Amino acid sequence: MTRWLVAVNLLAFLALAVSAGSAIQIPSASLITWGGNDGSLTLTGEPWRLLSSVFLHGGLLHVGLNMLALYQAGQLVERMYRPGRFLAIYLGAGTLASLVSVWWRQDVVSIGASGAIFGVFGALLSYLAVHRHRLEPAMYRRLRTMTLSFVGYSLLLGFAIPGVDNAAHVGGLLAGLVLGWLGCQWPGRKAIVAGGLAVVLMVALVLWSATEPPSMPWRTRHEFSALQPLLAARQQEVMEALAEGRLGREEAGAIIDGELKINWDQLIDRLRQQAAVGDSEAERLLEYAQLERSALEALALGLKTGHAGWVTTAATLRVEANRALQSYLDSLPESERAPAR
Repeated sequence: MTRWLVAVNLLAFLALAVSAGSAIQIPSASLITWGGNDGSLTLTGEPWRLLSSVFLHGGLLHVGLNMLALYQAGQLVERMYRPGRFLAIYLGAGTLASLVSVWWRQDVVSIGASGAIFGVFGALLSYLAVHRHRLEPAMYRRLRTMTLSFVGYSLLLGFAIPGVDNAAHVGGLLAGLVLGWLGCQWPGRKAIVAGGLAVVLMVALVLWSATEPPSMPWRTRHEFSALQPLLAARQQEVMEALAEGRLGREEAGAIIDGELKINWDQLIDRLRQQAAVGDSEAERLLEYAQLERSALEALALGLKTGHAGWVTTAATLRVEANRALQSYLDSLPESERAPAR
C-alpha cells in the first residue's frame, strides 16, 4: 500500500507539472484547479478538496521530501497495522489535517501529503505505546527516538520557515495518534473502536461547522487571480500562433468559440453572482471581464469574415479592458496587488 501511495502521489505530481508547464514551482492557480484546499471553495460546496489536496504538491523538492519520508516510515507502519488499517489511517489523518488547516487559515491554498505523513508517525507512536512490552528494548528505544526526532525537528522547522502549514502537521499528528490507537484495538475491542471513531467524526463536524468561509471581497479577488492569468495566457498563446502562421484562422476561431469564450462566460457568471449580493470588487472585475469577452467576440467575427474592422475593434476593446484592470489594481493596497497578464 505504501508503494501504491507513493506512485499515486508521483503520478499526480507529474500530471500537474505537465499541465502547469513547470516542475520546480507549481502556480497556485493550477493547484486550485486540480483540487487544492482553498477555503473559499472547500467551505462553500467542495469539501472533497480536503482529500484531493493531500495528493498535490507545490514543487519537485516538496514532493521529493514527502515521498522519501512516506516510503521510509510507511513500509514499517504498514507492517504494524496491515495494509487496510494503514490506508485508513493515512487517508483519515490526511483529511483531518486538511480540515485543521482550513480551520486555522482560510485565505491560503493548502496542499501536500505532509499532514497524512505526520499521521503515519502519530500511528507509529501509538503502536509503540500500546505494544511497548512486546518489543525488544533496544528496538523500542531506537524507534521512539527516530519518531520523536522527526516529529520535533519537522515542527520546529515549520515554525521557523514561513509558508509551512504547521496546522496541518499538528492536525495530522493528533489524528494519527488517535486513529493509530484505535487501530491497535481492532478487532478485539470493536465497541471501543466504534466509539472512538464517533468521537473523531464529532470533532471533525465541530471544526467544519465552526469554520467560516473567507469574506466575499477576498474570495472574489482570489478566485479571479487564480483564473484570469490562465485565460490571458491561453489567449496570448493563440494570438501568437495565429500571427506566426502556426494556426489558421478557422483553427483559431474554433479555439476562441469552443474554449476561450466559454471560460470567460463562466468567470463572468461567477462575478455577476457575487456582484448581485453587493460585492463592489466583483462589479469592477465584471466590467473588465465583459470587455475581454467582447474583444474575443469581435476577434472571432474578424477571423470569420476577414473584415479588418472587427480586428481593430477587438484591439480597441482589449486596450479598454487593460485600463479597467489596471484601474482596479491601482485601487488596491500595494501588498494586495496580484500580477495579472
